[in-house]
Amino acid sequence: MIQHFFKIAFRNILKYRTQSIISIIGLAVGFTCFALANLWIHYDTTYDAYHEGADRMYILCKENIFGTSGYSTYMPYPASTVLKNDFPEVEAACAYTRWTKATDIKVDGQPAVEVHEMQADSCFMNMFGISILSGNMDFMYSDDKIALTEDVAMRLFGTTDVLGKEVKNYNDDPKTVCALLSDLHHSNLSFGSWGQGKYFRSWQDEWGNGGFEIIIKLHEGTDVAAFQKKLAVHEAKADPRDPHRVFENVRLIPLTQYHYSPINQTKSIKLYYLILFSVAGGLVILCSLFNYLSLFITRMQMRSREIELRKVCGSSIGGMFILFIVEYLYIIFSSGILGMALIEIVLPAFKEISGVSGNIYGESLLYFIGILLLSLLLLVPFVIRRSRIRNTVNRYMLRKASITFQLVTGILVTFCMIVMMKQIYYLTNTDLGWERKNIASINLLYPDKDFETIADKIKQFSCTKEVITGHCCLLPKSSGFSQSFKNWDGKEDGMKSIDMLSLWNCEKIVSFYNLQLLEGEMVKPTETNKIMINESAVKALGMSEPIGKKLYLDNRAWTITGIIKDFHITAPTEPVQPYTLITEDILKNSGFSIGKGQILIKFHDGKWKELKNRIDSIFTYEYPEVRYKLYNTEEEYTGYLKSEDALIKLLSFIAIVCMLIAAFGIFSLVTLSCEQRRKEIAVRKVNGAAIKDILLMFVKEYMLLLIIASVIAFPVGYVLMKRWLENYVEQTVISAWIYFAIFGGIMIVIFACIGWRVWQAARQNPAEVIKSE
Repeated sequence: MIQHFFKIAFRNILKYRTQSIISIIGLAVGFTCFALANLWIHYDTTYDAYHEGADRMYILCKENIFGTSGYSTYMPYPASTVLKNDFPEVEAACAYTRWTKATDIKVDGQPAVEVHEMQADSCFMNMFGISILSGNMDFMYSDDKIALTEDVAMRLFGTTDVLGKEVKNYNDDPKTVCALLSDLHHSNLSFGSWGQGKYFRSWQDEWGNGGFEIIIKLHEGTDVAAFQKKLAVHEAKADPRDPHRVFENVRLIPLTQYHYSPINQTKSIKLYYLILFSVAGGLVILCSLFNYLSLFITRMQMRSREIELRKVCGSSIGGMFILFIVEYLYIIFSSGILGMALIEIVLPAFKEISGVSGNIYGESLLYFIGILLLSLLLLVPFVIRRSRIRNTVNRYMLRKASITFQLVTGILVTFCMIVMMKQIYYLTNTDLGWERKNIASINLLYPDKDFETIADKIKQFSCTKEVITGHCCLLPKSSGFSQSFKNWDGKEDGMKSIDMLSLWNCEKIVSFYNLQLLEGEMVKPTETNKIMINESAVKALGMSEPIGKKLYLDNRAWTITGIIKDFHITAPTEPVQPYTLITEDILKNSGFSIGKGQILIKFHDGKWKELKNRIDSIFTYEYPEVRYKLYNTEEEYTGYLKSEDALIKLLSFIAIVCMLIAAFGIFSLVTLSCEQRRKEIAVRKVNGAAIKDILLMFVKEYMLLLIIASVIAFPVGYVLMKRWLENYVEQTVISAWIYFAIFGGIMIVIFACIGWRVWQAARQNPAEVIKSE
């Protein structure tokens, strides 16, 4: 009997092969998107969750104008000692330095390997269960010793027997491998090498170096909010061991949440966008399920005679139920097999982008089982009803609801995608207050006597327009000088001091980046008692007419002579920071060493590749010992939009799939509807109805569904996109043409889907149709 059911199911799928193929592809694509998105979400939300007591571990951070997100996790080393000794709530605390950007380690005669370097004390090893597999701990006490992880040892030497071997770091300093360490996988703290122990320990009592990160582990049952308040009270006591008040306004970020928090600027795709992609994949699955379910129920209604004959011949309700379930599951299992095949195809690219590892297939199978159960839950009520009841109350209600849901999903995703594309286009092309196109910068990691010589050589290139030195580039942000003003003219009572970043050599930097002077005049290089500020600084100071007013710092006064238009050099979601523009003499008088800065380059339009090749050639053949980084300013700014770009690509794909499913669903349902209503169409023709009248009958029905879907989708899309746009400092406008374009485009698709099929049905001979019925 089961074999018979499988044969009947297979024949019915072949009979409606077009609808079946569309359903299989739609479900497979939706399953793939949903599974991969949820795999990524699960992976990102479980970073460092495997450590013992991970739920009680926190990274310390606080507001900082140098932080890209407005926050920084960097603090002085001795702060960890104070936390460990003075606060009984703290079970363990450790300070460490982990370079966020990978550095090179190499062996003579072999290509360099990029690794993250770690510097910490043994308390870090104890907290995270890092073990010494072989060797000793000399790397913690000597600057010429180094420890490698198993993974890096295999990449460098092809073996883990590396004790006593020599490697060279990014500065070509020789290091002897004295230990082999276990790896930290799936962790924000993963590293490949551990060294410079003596240098690291030299900062144990220095509060002036805020270049360390601190992780604490609280005792079980500790109230985190109460502990943060206790830290604030501790600051109010003005502890002489904490001259910089590093615990003031400190925040505790759970270690397990750090990876997907806004503070982590190394993450390329935001968790929020992964959730949206997962939801979009789920909507595709629902669209496909509803589409196939409506087609399946419609076909069941068309098979009324077959069903009644089977009952007369002795088929039980249970047998009919099994028959329908087998036919239905054919499609579900076929889509699952295709979905797993799609996952296998895209898996290499997916792993490279996301870094996800582990049991991907096992977790994907669980998602498929969930989809299978959902599909059965949707189907069973209809099958039972159709098996028991001959006539339905409204045979077309499911069909209309299915089409409406698919249209709502397609309109909503398309609307969101267009608004996002418009916002990114706006951010890419709008005036952000400074010139960023056709500009590059070179950062020499160890500037020496060749600095100016290299700059002069670049000036001679035919592809360059202008080259200047002795400045810090705006992007990537490299200004490391700030001023904290506690007093100024017109300061209101209760206002706190204001930290401002500073740019020096203001006349040249304003000219090079085409910063806009809104009012006042430019500060001359010889004027050491004058200063310029940007619009955000004016707002922060609460000044209405700032020109001529003074800022006070360390018994010195600077007169504001000019206002610069805000220049957006941070992420588009971050507000513009207050800036001062000062002369180089002011900087030198403050005792701050500016070094040699970067080499800033303006190049001719379309000459980036030529410039890059020529610069790489200079350093490869003429200055091979000089380490450098070359940046394209436009590419650096575009890097802020990586998450948005990725989401748009994903949503574009989802939108196309949704609209195809809806289009083919409409076409399939119209085809089945024409078959069901052949006699009705024939009778209408006998009574004088023209082809256009019959066509208009179908068009009205589906146009009404499109209007209902638009009334639902457009307001929801507007609310979602309005809230999304509020995250950006500069926002595009949700124009009216978007609504008309989407509505008109989908209307054309509907006309194309129903026009040809209805026209064919309407042209049939009424006499032949009635005779066949």
